[in-house]
Amino acid sequence: MRMKSRIYIYLILILILSGCGFTSGSYQDILKAQDYISKREYKKAVKLYENILSRRPTKNIQIKISYQLAEINSLYLNNYTEALSKYKKVISLTNEPLWQTKALEKMGMISFENLKDYSTAKYSYKKLKEFIPKLEKQSFYKLRYALCFYHSEEYKKTLNLLKDFIVEDNSKYAVQAYYYIGLVNFYEKKWDTAISYWFEYLKREKQKSKIVQVKFLIANAYESSEKLKEAYNIYYSILGSYPNPKVIKNRLNSLYQRRVARKR
Repeated sequence: MRMKSRIYIYLILILILSGCGFTSGSYQDILKAQDYISKREYKKAVKLYENILSRRPTKNIQIKISYQLAEINSLYLNNYTEALSKYKKVISLTNEPLWQTKALEKMGMISFENLKDYSTAKYSYKKLKEFIPKLEKQSFYKLRYALCFYHSEEYKKTLNLLKDFIVEDNSKYAVQAYYYIGLVNFYEKKWDTAISYWFEYLKREKQKSKIVQVKFLIANAYESSEKLKEAYNIYYSILGSYPNPKVIKNRLNSLYQRRVARKR
């Protein structure tokens, strides 16, 4: 187990043990559960923690153990559905801002990245982006909230939300907004608009692999709109840098044949 994880679990243990309402038996069970975790016997730890919860300890203890169970299930057992259930339990047990934000952030991450449950992710990121006082990562939450609509193919709402980042072009997430606005327009077959936003993206993106990928998309959009010369030139420009040169060569050959056919 990584040192960071050990320290984190140890701190959680201290929080649990510092709560009131523990019997000596529960105290021993907590120590035993921690021993299971140190030995990577996570399922045994989960079973023991669940047993403690079944004794109906104080609400404060339920919150801490439920959060610990959520962390074990998500980090070590890949049981994301159960982890989500435990984070929801934490939220239902307390209105304390720290617990609420921690649980909502984990719920959003698991729902978005692991379960692809964009409905739950929307709920989590909406709560986080509207939190008062404003959270430090509010812009990130706003972007994730917008992308939940993107992945749900609710494109009109996606565009409305992403354009806020374009207005605030100094936002570090503006570059991603240009990319996804381009994608939405591409899927809606608005080739020229997609190309326009992607060229704005290229002005801001620094990572070479991403630049190459977007140039491929631009060429694809040109090709789809029958602008064969423009498509050929873009494909040719990334011939030596695209991960699969064979794909580019096939596209170039196809475009060449189509352009020749047009001249006949």
